[in-house]
Amino acid sequence: MSLLLKNVLVLDANSPSHNKKANILIEKGIISSLNAKSGSKELDFSNLTITPGWFDLNSNFNDPGNEHKEDVESGSHAASAGGFTDVCIIPDTSPPIESKADVNYLKRKAIDAVDLHVIASVSEGNKGENLTEILDLYHAGASAFSSGDQPIWNSELLMKALQYTESIGTPILQNSRDINISANSHMHEGLVSTGLGLRAEPSISEELSIQRDIEILRYTGGSIHFSKISSGKSVKMIREAKKQGLHVTCDVGIFNLIFTDNSIGVFDTNFKNLPPYRTEQDRKALIKGVIDGTIDAICSNHRPQDSESKQLEFDLADPGSIALQTFYSSLLKIKDQVPFELLIEKVVNGPRKVLNIDPISIDKGQNAKLTILDPTKKWIFNSVTNQSKSRNSPFWEKELEGYVHGTINKGKLVIH
Repeated sequence: MSLLLKNVLVLDANSPSHNKKANILIEKGIISSLNAKSGSKELDFSNLTITPGWFDLNSNFNDPGNEHKEDVESGSHAASAGGFTDVCIIPDTSPPIESKADVNYLKRKAIDAVDLHVIASVSEGNKGENLTEILDLYHAGASAFSSGDQPIWNSELLMKALQYTESIGTPILQNSRDINISANSHMHEGLVSTGLGLRAEPSISEELSIQRDIEILRYTGGSIHFSKISSGKSVKMIREAKKQGLHVTCDVGIFNLIFTDNSIGVFDTNFKNLPPYRTEQDRKALIKGVIDGTIDAICSNHRPQDSESKQLEFDLADPGSIALQTFYSSLLKIKDQVPFELLIEKVVNGPRKVLNIDPISIDKGQNAKLTILDPTKKWIFNSVTNQSKSRNSPFWEKELEGYVHGTINKGKLVIH
């Protein structure tokens, strides 16, 4: 059976139909035409926009170990509802993702709507002391290696990991943070933290870690990806490392492009994040990094937390927010600061480039991996619309603009 998507606006700079209305015919999961006249099943998408399928570099589905917060199925449904056809899941689980059996467990639980890319732990028990069996994990299907939300603090282990992964072409994903400086901190250190009386993390915690890792990379070779950068100086250092020809990439969490330390207000724990939201100056530097290409991708930094972890005093609450399902609405909040076409590139082929995955586009002969958007529809993010098991969102019970109408992956259309 063929599927015809009629009168849909294509947003894909790599497509011959970019910024044009197209009639996209899909047969056996492949785009066979952009100007077809008929299909077995026809849908009129006159008011909708279509892009290549979105790819998230950084989500935690808490599976195994904390499935009451999220599991592979609920996380995947939230991702699909957010426009994502591909998601990287980090190894911060209980136990961590550190064996071939762990990788296979997650692959088996994947649903058709979303392709899962497993980020395996770079160290045994995610403790930063001994390397995991990197080559075995790679051949089992691991896409990259990381310590998830924990920094790779052990310099020797990072050196060995970079040397091992250079031969297989996978990056080391680093969450840059000096654990001694950032210990027991709850937000960015500055005027706001002083006024609130909260122990805080200065941006130098991130910047020192990045500086160290760039020098290690210069010595060892390999490829390093800095996950969820938050500081303006971090952007500057990574920009310079790229100019020097080092194999460095980075991403930023979507909320760090929107919020600052001022957003916390009266101790709203939904704004407690890792990394913390920093100053407006940092936020603007991150925006500039997206525009000039220093920042390769924008990730969700999706971190589900149950009410027992969030409905607490600010200094006792766990950090993180769910962000997959509201991602499109979040992107629209910064479209006046960054061309929307570029924002789409940062969630389509930017992430794929980081992981050395072939780029995709809306063109004849390409796999039909697609995200379908309704740019004007308004909706409320609440217990009725939410697909996640958790509700820790700064947008909870708020009206949002921009709705993901559906996705297509593996020949299957999912309408939300």
